[in-house]
Amino acid sequence: MSKNNIEVLTADAFAKKAKKYFADCDKTVIPSPACVSCKNEEADCSSCRKRKTKPYTLSGLCLALGISKRQFNELKTDKCFCEEVEMTLLKIEAYIEENCFSGNVNGTFALAVLKEHFGFGEEERENISISLSDEVRGLAE
Repeated sequence: MSKNNIEVLTADAFAKKAKKYFADCDKTVIPSPACVSCKNEEADCSSCRKRKTKPYTLSGLCLALGISKRQFNELKTDKCFCEEVEMTLLKIEAYIEENCFSGNVNGTFALAVLKEHFGFGEEERENISISLSDEVRGLAE
């Protein structure tokens, strides 16, 4: 898809497709290892405490939007899209963080995803230089 095709996707269409993606994730039940030994003959998973829903992912969102990750990143800088893009990223980031804290997502995996897609750990560190006077340097030695 070229840059021109991204322009066909309006901010309103982006928001609607993103909202639909998150709603679809919330209602899609995926089997967990516990489902294999489940004794529920009616297979009503909607009230099961072991029920797992489809996770929010950046790649899944891009597929739902019909754009690549590169194109998604380009939308971050477009003033028409930047607010919607930021809110969708925030929703995915919150999902990862909350599921990591609750033990539903492996912490190492979560950290790798957050570093790659959300800039965790990219803060510039200030270099601090401490100069000691000759008198203090002599005391330190």
